[in-house]
Amino acid sequence: MAFQPSKRKDKALSTLVGDVDIDITPVMNFLVILLPFLVSMAVFTQIAVINFSLPPATEEGEGEAGAQNPENQTLDISIALTDKGITVTGTGQVMPLIPKRDGQYDLIALDRILRAIKMQYPRQEDLVLIIEPEVFYDDVVHVMDICRDAQFPNIGLSGGFQ
Repeated sequence: MAFQPSKRKDKALSTLVGDVDIDITPVMNFLVILLPFLVSMAVFTQIAVINFSLPPATEEGEGEAGAQNPENQTLDISIALTDKGITVTGTGQVMPLIPKRDGQYDLIALDRILRAIKMQYPRQEDLVLIIEPEVFYDDVVHVMDICRDAQFPNIGLSGGFQ
């Protein structure tokens, strides 16, 4: 003997609705069309070297006597590697170009210049390498080794000239 169906009016909602298919077409349109368009419109900034120098910070009691002593000062040193040679620049001073010899950079002359700078400014440990796209990776590594040998351990890298 089977039971008769219920005569309740408020049956469970799940039995009345059944299976519902979710329409994901708008989401797919967003992902396929709008996102690539927005990404293609993004603007990426270029990073460039901005040469600036700030006056050295003086501690209390140091005054002008500390500012006159070059041993307590530091420079903004940058070394530019180009296809013609090496140019060393400091705060407000540009050294003459060290030309290539037989297609190779003159690393001995660069070493002499860096050691002379280190003798004048013993607290200086930072410098920036400005590298043109034509310079080979091995040459960059050799120049970085020369800089570290000359007691400049903090080496920053920058892209070529604009």
